[in-house]
Amino acid sequence: MTWFDLGGKISAMKKFDRMFTVIMVIFLVGTCIVTCYRGGKDLKVGLYGVKQVINKKSPYDNPLDPNRPLFRYAPGFALFQRPFLLDSRMTAPYKFEGILLSCFAWYWFVVFSLAISAILLLKLNPPAGRDAVFKLKLSLLLAMPLIAYELAAGQNKLLALAFLLVAVYFFEKDKYFLSGILLSLALTVYIPLVFFILYFAIRGRVRYMLNFIASAFLVFIVIPSVFIGIKFNAFLLKDWFVRCVKPFSFASSYTSYMELRPTNQSLPGAIGRLFIMGGTHPYIYIISPEIIHYIIRVLTAIIVLLSCFAAWKEKSNNSRWLSYIIFLSLALMLPMYCIIYTWSWLFVFYFVFLGYVDFHPQPNRVKPLAVGAIIVCFLASLSTTMMRLNTLSVLAWSTLAVWAIAVYMLVNAAKLENGREHAGS
Repeated sequence: MTWFDLGGKISAMKKFDRMFTVIMVIFLVGTCIVTCYRGGKDLKVGLYGVKQVINKKSPYDNPLDPNRPLFRYAPGFALFQRPFLLDSRMTAPYKFEGILLSCFAWYWFVVFSLAISAILLLKLNPPAGRDAVFKLKLSLLLAMPLIAYELAAGQNKLLALAFLLVAVYFFEKDKYFLSGILLSLALTVYIPLVFFILYFAIRGRVRYMLNFIASAFLVFIVIPSVFIGIKFNAFLLKDWFVRCVKPFSFASSYTSYMELRPTNQSLPGAIGRLFIMGGTHPYIYIISPEIIHYIIRVLTAIIVLLSCFAAWKEKSNNSRWLSYIIFLSLALMLPMYCIIYTWSWLFVFYFVFLGYVDFHPQPNRVKPLAVGAIIVCFLASLSTTMMRLNTLSVLAWSTLAVWAIAVYMLVNAAKLENGREHAGS
């Protein structure tokens, strides 16, 4: 590269940095205004849970629909959100006055968690190759519409991601107990991240599992019991499991736990929509809901086993982030219910795959796979703006395709590294 070429690249990078800063400021301020104007649609669910726990009642009671609790988080998360109640006053279930300050505080707290995630991506250093900061900024820009959706809804999935990435950071430092604490916090927000226990167990084995059990006991039982009492916390944990975790994970009939509206882009939802007629509930099933249930369970088992096999094949730090993408995909695909805004995590996918575009130790055929994954993610995120494409589950099937690409890349990388080891010996 000549000095002229280098100077041109530096100038282009400076222009991009200035553009990114302007866009990000406009985005954050504009989304904050929208979030506050909307009055914290999903934040109200969390604050309702806070008020119920304060009043020694179950946050899983839904007076508007007794069979469908809207607060689906572990009891400890209500304690975590307690400081954000501020001036909010509940006048009726899921209705609040004076919630503006709560919306503002929660919005910037989630933005802070997004910043933590971005910093950790650079610090953990997946194979981003050259210009890692540029790739991170580009990744955030590509994921910006879904990040806006997450923030404007007053949601918490970016917070769960930040907890997870801190857990990954401590795991990489062999601080398994601290990693378990942060993973447990992530699970209080979004229980499908439980699939990461499998990955950490594959790498950390017995030592990790012992630390995780101890840390989960602390996060789910000891700390909440200090604030709300042992008996009340035990009651809430049981209620959470019976009314939220069990119906969404261990049900014996498809119709008893599955929601099929288009905003649900989980793989079970996508499969379910293949076998129904009619756009609204009650649906007409083409085949028995129980058969659909078994199809989903078998496919889920196959996907989880292949993911564990790929992670077990992982040989080096260079391919480790493919494992993280694989298990993040599981947390998106396999729950019975995963709304579109959870794909705000896509900036992590973009960053990892951008790294493989010019990561030299990988073979040349990896580059088109990584580029393909980026294109699939981007087109799938655009598809969410069209209800018809959501009904066709474009985002769900695209996530499955990206998962398959990551599995193939990881297993292929393991084969190549094994080949080099045999050649060297």
